[in-house]
Amino acid sequence: MSNRKFCWFMFTVLTLGLLLPQIGFSADKPLVIAFRGDASRLDPHSRNETTNSSIVRHFYEPLVQLNQELKPTPSLATSWKKIDNLTWEFTLRKGVTFQNGEPFNAAAAKFSIERCKTHPKSQFNYLVPDYEAITVVDDNTLRYKTMKPSSEMLIMLNFVSMVPPKYFTEWDAKDWTHLNQNPVGTGPYKLVEWVKSEHMKITAYDKWWGGNVDFPEVTIRPIPEDATRVAALVSGEVDVAWGIPIPDISRVERDKGTYVSRVASSRVIYLLFDMFTDKGGAAPEMQPGIEAGTRNPFKDIRVRKAIAHAINVDEIIKYVMEGSAYPANQIVTKYVDGYNSSIKKPEYNPELSKQLLAEAGYPNGFKFNFDSPNDRYINDQSVTEAIAYQLRKIGLNPNVIAQPKAVFFPKISRFESPLYLAGWGTLSWQATFSTFYKEMKKGQGRMNRGRYHDPEMDKRIDVASMEMNDKKRQELRGSVAADVDALYYTLPLYAQENVFGFSNRVVGKARVDERIYAFDLKKK
Repeated sequence: MSNRKFCWFMFTVLTLGLLLPQIGFSADKPLVIAFRGDASRLDPHSRNETTNSSIVRHFYEPLVQLNQELKPTPSLATSWKKIDNLTWEFTLRKGVTFQNGEPFNAAAAKFSIERCKTHPKSQFNYLVPDYEAITVVDDNTLRYKTMKPSSEMLIMLNFVSMVPPKYFTEWDAKDWTHLNQNPVGTGPYKLVEWVKSEHMKITAYDKWWGGNVDFPEVTIRPIPEDATRVAALVSGEVDVAWGIPIPDISRVERDKGTYVSRVASSRVIYLLFDMFTDKGGAAPEMQPGIEAGTRNPFKDIRVRKAIAHAINVDEIIKYVMEGSAYPANQIVTKYVDGYNSSIKKPEYNPELSKQLLAEAGYPNGFKFNFDSPNDRYINDQSVTEAIAYQLRKIGLNPNVIAQPKAVFFPKISRFESPLYLAGWGTLSWQATFSTFYKEMKKGQGRMNRGRYHDPEMDKRIDVASMEMNDKKRQELRGSVAADVDALYYTLPLYAQENVFGFSNRVVGKARVDERIYAFDLKKK
């Protein structure tokens, strides 16, 4: 080879070496995260569900966020102070813009909070503390005056996303569905492409106030089949897998290229009874899940108590959950301010159950529908069937109906189930007790599908929610929790364990709140 040709050859090689990373052949491939499902709506106020909220958080941010230790930390608010028991003042982050160029300021924060509270499609309205006034002091200062004291203000604001006022006002008027497909927030990522039920591609927002993320290009994939999701992780097809199934934990741990991270969840799996209808028949006045014309047995506390004593939760945790769960004694976990550690779980005592059924007039049991999702919680259908097996031992005849969550949740919302299994995970005592045990009406009682109602309990929940003295608040909340437990209306079973899988190129950690955020992950 002549000197001239050799020089040209070397020039070509060096030039390509410099250009290859710029034309897409970088060794840093996109981060791929596999969830069990896909987002359903990208309007951040419209869908309160774990997977949806995890994905939406890449685009939208709150004023205050909960870190991995569940402590309130600054996000779009850099600091806050309590002026009095009703008034909070927030100092907002300066120089932040939404991804369409609109400025983030106090006016935008006010608009966002009010929209989240009042929009007809909002599923987060109960998480916005009732306000007397939200005042723009200046561009970077917002004052929030509640109608009653709210000790959980900071926790609740973690769930309220900030949105650009002009953009949302325009599309709320034109076509609300546009907001479900075209997110515009202040968050670390922007949407590039969304092929529903297949993949979502997002890219780093170069003007994000938080600086650079370790993974600027991210692909989010919904992989509902557990075995397929685990296989994708082990093969290197994905880097992060939400919810490693219990039988596959050891497989991921053994693989040289992957690892798992485990943590006790804030999500409690529970049973809930219909305490409202008098007899079987068409919903909502009657209960279609029991024989038409017969009285509703679950209105009798002896029946509910019999079922509580017939369920061997320890056995379910050991054999169905393979140890990957923690017994629960109430609808909230130890992470929540107001958790009552003195409440005892019902003792497993099937003989007592039979006695209680006989006293209630059901010595030979009765038939009823027992509903559950089959694709929402870890081993949800298997747990429901295990409980049904235990209930048959005391003479009951449950008919298990396990359905996809898209069918299950609308069904129970139509009051068509006399007994169902579901899960609840939150860090707010106020939101939990208001949504489960207060009368179902605007802004409260959303999960009170058994339609329990006691005006005195409504008042006690309000008082316990408003108390600002830590010791007094704990006493009030503990008392409410104990009295609710004595109703046997909701039967807490266990708290799930969050088990997430990671490839070795990623440094990640399972979160108590079940979220996975690309911006939390680091390169190894």
